[in-house]
Amino acid sequence: MSEQRPFYQVLITIQDIEPLIWRRLLIPSGITFHKFHKIIQAAFDWQDYHLYLFDFNDFLVVNSDPDTPFHDIEKNPKKVKIDPVFKEYKQFLYEYDFGDSWMHEIVVEEVGIFDEALKHPICIDGERHRPPEDVGGVGGYEEFINIINDSNHEEYDEMLSWAEKDTSGRKFDPEYFYKAEINRKLAKIIF
Repeated sequence: MSEQRPFYQVLITIQDIEPLIWRRLLIPSGITFHKFHKIIQAAFDWQDYHLYLFDFNDFLVVNSDPDTPFHDIEKNPKKVKIDPVFKEYKQFLYEYDFGDSWMHEIVVEEVGIFDEALKHPICIDGERHRPPEDVGGVGGYEEFINIINDSNHEEYDEMLSWAEKDTSGRKFDPEYFYKAEINRKLAKIIF
């Protein structure tokens, strides 16, 4: 019988947006930050076509241009495991898309065996749909929300049509959160 793998319970919240957009996840120990990035992408249904970094104040775990060498404070996300870092840092930032600069606050809440049968990451709770990709950061998202909340706005139909790229053809609803859909995506991440 193999030993049960501990999981971390983490709370991830996109900063500077009200009401909050957040996910509470159980993620397996022993993974790299690159895998953790993949988990965050699936949990928020980001499209994963931008660069990212994890910011620990003292150093960065950063996905950078392969032709650019890492600086002294930068570490490769495919080589750094989460466990030693999570022991020292219980709160840090994850930035996705350096243009829109989506800052996610991550809080490591606890570690343990939450479910003997757990074999992949899961979302245990959350609220709201994340902003559309390339909407223009927090300010662009606020403008987008104002437009789609006013059916008389001249850009209403255009904005909703544009946002369908992020919703698989559904009308964009900022309140949309469907845990089962997120968990289907998380179950596809191979460890």
